[in-house]
Amino acid sequence: MGFKEDMASFVRDFKLLEREYEQWFSGALPTPPWDTQKKCERIVREYNRNPPRNLSEQTIFSMHQAKFNTYMEMWNRRMRLKEEGKLPTGRSERSKRVPQPTAPREPGAGGGGGDDHYRKVFESYVAAKQQAGEATGKIKFESFKSALKKQADQLKASRGIQNVNFGVSVKDGKVSVVARKKKS
Repeated sequence: MGFKEDMASFVRDFKLLEREYEQWFSGALPTPPWDTQKKCERIVREYNRNPPRNLSEQTIFSMHQAKFNTYMEMWNRRMRLKEEGKLPTGRSERSKRVPQPTAPREPGAGGGGGDDHYRKVFESYVAAKQQAGEATGKIKFESFKSALKKQADQLKASRGIQNVNFGVSVKDGKVSVVARKKKS
C-alpha cells in the first residue's frame, strides 16, 4: 500500500478505536479494543521506522501520530482510573449520575441564595474533571462563578433568555459547563 492508502486506513481504524474505547469505558464492550489498537500501532511503528521522504507526507503523518499518542495517553489514564475504581463504568453507573444543578433565577443577582446554585455547579464541574483525570487545583470558585454570570448575562442580552439552567456535561472525555434556557 502507498502512503495515502495507509493514512486513510489509519484514520478509519483510529475513528473505530475511539468509538470502541468509549463503548468499553461505558460498559457496552466486555474488553478493551486491543485488535483495533494494534492495527493503528502497526502503521505508526511502520512510519516511525521508515518515515516518508516527502515533507507534506511527513507533516500529515506527524499530525496523525500526535493525535494518536495524545488519545492513547488519555485512554491509559482512564484505564488506570477504571482499574482503581475511580472511574464510573457500566450501565449500573448511569443511574448514579449527579443531577444537573441550576443557576439562580436572576443570573445577575448576587447574594447568599445565588451562591449555593453556583457552588453546586462548581462542585459538579470539579468532580467531573477529577473523574476524567484532569487537574483541578487552579480552578477557583469566584472566577468560575463570574464566568457563569457573564455567560448568563450574554444569553440574556443576545437571546432574551431570562432564566438559565447550568449543568455539567462530559463528552468524549472532555468536561464542560452547558447553559440551557430554563423551561417555564
